[in-house]
Amino acid sequence: MLATKEDITRYIPQRAPIVMIHDLVEADADRVVTRLQVEPDNIFVWGGRLEAPGLVENIAQTAAAQIGYYCAQNNIPVPVGYIAAVKDLQIAALPLQNSQITTSVRILHKVMDFTVARGEITQGDRVLCSCEMKILAKLETRS
Repeated sequence: MLATKEDITRYIPQRAPIVMIHDLVEADADRVVTRLQVEPDNIFVWGGRLEAPGLVENIAQTAAAQIGYYCAQNNIPVPVGYIAAVKDLQIAALPLQNSQITTSVRILHKVMDFTVARGEITQGDRVLCSCEMKILAKLETRS
């Protein structure tokens, strides 16, 4: 475990109430894995389920955690990122509140300030959601 709910904001620019990842499980140059406990007071929970915008935000923050972890390891400020595009969004089911989801993001390629990644949210062996996402994040370079 690389980070928990108490210190995850070291790696992502989001702050409460919009933090959508709790644990940074693993991170390397090509892949990142996070977990989220779907709490009833989550702003994306409606009718006892985490809604689609929350799933997309969870994937985006998982990708951001990979960039943020890299930045922290290299003493570079964590950049603010923006979702530039979401492609091929597939939602098989919405997770229930009080359940835990695991999100993995695989970096497909990086071009200038853009990262293209494939995200997948699972619960056990079941894939709940997947998509391809283009993210814009400008890293500060050292002088």
